[in-house]
Amino acid sequence: MEEIDILIIGAGVVGLAIAREVSASDRRVVVVERYNSFGQETSSRNSEVIHGGMYYPVGTLKASFCVEGRRRLYELCKKYTIPHKRTGKLIVAAEDSEIGDLEKLYALGQGNGVEDLALLDKSSMKKIEPNIKGAHALFSPHTGIIDSHGLMKFYLASARENGAMAVFNAEVISIEKTVSGFGVDVRNGNETIKVSTRVVINSAGLDSDLVAEMAGIDIERYKYRLHYCKGQYFRVNAAKAKMINGLVYPVPKPKAGGLGIHATVDFAGGMRLGPDDEYTGNRNKDYSVDGSRLDKFFRSANIFMPFIAPDDLSVDTSGIRPKLQEKGAEFRDFVIQDGSNMGLSGFINLIGIESPGLTASPAIAKYVSGLIKNILN
Repeated sequence: MEEIDILIIGAGVVGLAIAREVSASDRRVVVVERYNSFGQETSSRNSEVIHGGMYYPVGTLKASFCVEGRRRLYELCKKYTIPHKRTGKLIVAAEDSEIGDLEKLYALGQGNGVEDLALLDKSSMKKIEPNIKGAHALFSPHTGIIDSHGLMKFYLASARENGAMAVFNAEVISIEKTVSGFGVDVRNGNETIKVSTRVVINSAGLDSDLVAEMAGIDIERYKYRLHYCKGQYFRVNAAKAKMINGLVYPVPKPKAGGLGIHATVDFAGGMRLGPDDEYTGNRNKDYSVDGSRLDKFFRSANIFMPFIAPDDLSVDTSGIRPKLQEKGAEFRDFVIQDGSNMGLSGFINLIGIESPGLTASPAIAKYVSGLIKNILN
């Protein structure tokens, strides 16, 4: 029986950020990951954007952790030379009828403490992105991009330097409450390892609801059931990719599964369009890209990027969002809480950690560290 203090289930960006944070004290910390490396699902299949924080209702975890996380992330990137770029971002109103929506986003940003947001008229917008078409825009100068693989590699290396252990090809198959904490069975190849831990951190991403259920939580009662929302990307050819300088987004639609098909740049000077949003209605982790969606992507992008032609696009990649809200439902916040009210003190759930989870990762890690101190002390 392996005896430890903290078991973290899931080596995505949030699980690794937590590992780095909580291993800084003299705790025995182990991260288990069922794949053969870190960040194999949502953490590596996204737009790699450092978000500003103006999309989320004031007072929510998504809002506060996004803003705090962004600031911390830029500090980490600068200090530890993690590849990143403060590109800035335009949210473009294609028509005058969308100006009110921009103003609402601006107000949300102000309420969330997002710095230096600016509402721009057409001429001011053109100074930032000369090739973009639109009536008005909201400019977020502190939005950027980050090498998510580089960030996760840093989190893992830092956690290991602190004494944490990461075990790959290790899948949790049972969780039982004990007097001192939890007994967890972990399948590692042909071997089953029994672990006794004082704290379990459920950071299992797309299957975090099932891990909670494994621990005995009624996920229907607590509304923890996840709904997979797939997002696909198309790549823009190199010549057209040079026609924007930063990130360009449309005005988001109410109750949509994402922020709308947008244009993101990368460190190599390339450009992608996406992701779209498709609730799959199942738990299949199908990462294929449907080439027949090309026309949809073209039409969405062509509204604010008239220089794009269908022949400029090719299939790229896809990802799956672990969403707590069903299709067409109202906003749902992150679930980040200890299971004390369920008779599972020391079992910390992180469920529905979709965007802005990457940006929020250092802030989430700090918050979870505080929860653990309360439990262990």
